[in-house]
Amino acid sequence: MKRLAGTGERITRFFTELRRRRVFRVGAAYALVGWFLIQAGDVIVEPLRLPEWIQPLLIMTVFLGFPVAVLLAWAFDLTPGGVERSPLPRDDEEAGKPTATDIDSASRHVESDHSVAVLPFANLSQAAENEYFSDGITDDLITHLSKIKDLRVISRTSVMRFKGRGATIQEIGGELRVGRILEGSVRRAGNRVRINAQLIDVRSDDHLWAEMYDRDLQDLFEIQLDVTSRIAESLHAHLSREEETGLARKPTVDMEAYDLFLKGRFHWNRRTEADLLRSVEYFKRAVQRDPNYSMALTGLADAYVTLGVYGALAPADVMPLARGAAEQAFSQDESAAAHVSLGSVHAFYEWDWGAAEGEYRAAVEINPGYALAHQWYATNLLLPLGRFEEARKRLHRARELDPLSPSITVSFGFLAYFEGKYREAIEDQRRLLASDPQFGMAHFVIGGCLEQMGEYPEALTAFRKAVDLSGGSAETIAALGHTLARSGQADEARLLLEQLLDRSGDAFVSPTRLAQVRLGLGDRLGALDLLEEAAKTRAADVVWIGVSPVWKPLRAEPRFRAVQEIVIGADAGSPHE
Repeated sequence: MKRLAGTGERITRFFTELRRRRVFRVGAAYALVGWFLIQAGDVIVEPLRLPEWIQPLLIMTVFLGFPVAVLLAWAFDLTPGGVERSPLPRDDEEAGKPTATDIDSASRHVESDHSVAVLPFANLSQAAENEYFSDGITDDLITHLSKIKDLRVISRTSVMRFKGRGATIQEIGGELRVGRILEGSVRRAGNRVRINAQLIDVRSDDHLWAEMYDRDLQDLFEIQLDVTSRIAESLHAHLSREEETGLARKPTVDMEAYDLFLKGRFHWNRRTEADLLRSVEYFKRAVQRDPNYSMALTGLADAYVTLGVYGALAPADVMPLARGAAEQAFSQDESAAAHVSLGSVHAFYEWDWGAAEGEYRAAVEINPGYALAHQWYATNLLLPLGRFEEARKRLHRARELDPLSPSITVSFGFLAYFEGKYREAIEDQRRLLASDPQFGMAHFVIGGCLEQMGEYPEALTAFRKAVDLSGGSAETIAALGHTLARSGQADEARLLLEQLLDRSGDAFVSPTRLAQVRLGLGDRLGALDLLEEAAKTRAADVVWIGVSPVWKPLRAEPRFRAVQEIVIGADAGSPHE
C-alpha cells in the first residue's frame, strides 16, 4: 500500500510540475496554431499551384514540432527578465510547493506591476524642525498604500535608509525589488503646504505621473487620498469598496492634533528611552485635543508597550495604560496597528497567548502589507512559544515588505540563536554590521552566540560594544556580567551586578537581568528567587526563559519549571532541553 501511495504521490507531483511549467498551456496553444496552419495549407496549396508534397511536409513538421515545443516549455520559463531555465523539480517533501526560483519569478512580476516604494519626501521648509512633518507625510502615504491588498509596499524602515544617500532610482529599485518609486518634496509655511510628488518607473526611468499640490494645511488629507488613488490607478491595483471607504476616512478634523501625532511618531521611531517618553507626551496631547483620534491612541499604546518591553518602565506602570489606549482606539477604528498593540499587551504582560495570537492574526488579515504585524507576531509570540518554523515564515514575509530593516535581521538572528545555529546567526549579523556598524543589537546577538560556543574573549568584545551603543541598557550589562562570570572574571561580574542593583533603587530593572548575572556567578538559588520575582512583577523579558540557552542550567529545577508554566502555560517546554 505504501508503494502504491508513493507512486500516486509521484504522479501527482509530476502533473503539478507540468502545470507549474505551463506545459499544458503551451501544448494547447501549439495544437491550436498547428491546426490553423494545416487548414491554411490545405486551402492555399491548390490556388497557388504549390507542389503536392508541401501539405504532407507541413503536417509532418507540425507533428514533429509538438514534442520540441513541450520540451522547451518544460526546460525554460518566459519571465519579465527574459527567457530563463526552469528549476529542477525537487524530490523531498517540499516538492509541489513554490521553489525559490518560483518565488523570485513571482516577485519580479510583482515588481513590474504592483510594487512601490515611497522615498522620504524632502523637507524644503525654511525651518529645519519641520523634518518631522516631511517624514510624517512619507509615513502616512506608506500607511495608506499598504492598506491596499493588491499592492506590495515597502515599509518605512527600508526606505528611510535612502534618506540623503543620493542613490539612483535604478539602484534603489534594485535594492528594494520594486518596479515603481514615489518621490517628492514638502514645503510648509504657516497654514499653507506645497507638496510635489512623482511616480517613476524603475526600469525605464519614465515619469508615470506627477502632480504639484499647493493647498491649505486643512486640505492635507485630501492630498494624501488623491496621491494614493492616483498611484493605485497607475499601477492598475484593484481597490475593494471597504478599502476605498477606509482610505477616504479622515483620521481627525483637528490639524493641531495631527501635528502633535506626527511629532509623537517621529520620536517613537527613534526608539531611545528619552524619545519614547517624549512620544508619550505628544500622543497624549494629541488625544487631549481629539479624544476620538484612533491613530494617536494607537501610537500612545505602542509607546507604552515599547517602554514596557524595553524595560525602561515597570510593566505594571505602562502595560495597563497601553491596553486602555488600544481598546479606546478600537472603539473608533479597528485598525491593524491597534490589534498589534493589544496583542503585545496580551503576550508580554497578561501572558494570554491565545488572545495575543488572535490579535496578531486579525492584524495581518486586515493589513497583510503591515510588516511590523508579521515581525511582532514572530518575535513576541511564536519565538517565546518555541514555534520556530512558523516564526521563520512570518519573518520572511516581514522581510519581503521591509527588506533592509536591521531590526528584522536581528529577529532572524535571535531565531537562529534560540535554535542553536550560532554560526549562522553570527554570519547574518556580521553582514548587517558591514552596512550598519552602529546597530547595537547585532553585536548583542553575536555576543550571545559566541558565549554559547565558549569563545569568551570575542563574546566579551561584542557585549562591551553592545553596552556602549545602547547607552548602558540593563539587558546588555546583564549579558556582559553573565559572560564575565562564566569566563572566570567573577569580580568584574559582581561589580556589574552591584551597578544594576544600585540602578534598581531609582528605576525599574527587570529581576530577570539580575537573575542572569546571579546564574553566571553560580548562585542558582538566588537566580531562581529572582525569576520568581520577575514572574510576580510581570517583567516582559521573562517570556524568553523557555527558549534562551542562557537558562539551560536551571531547566531541570522544579521551581524554574513552575515559573515557566506561569508564563507560558501548562505545556511549557524548551527546544533545548
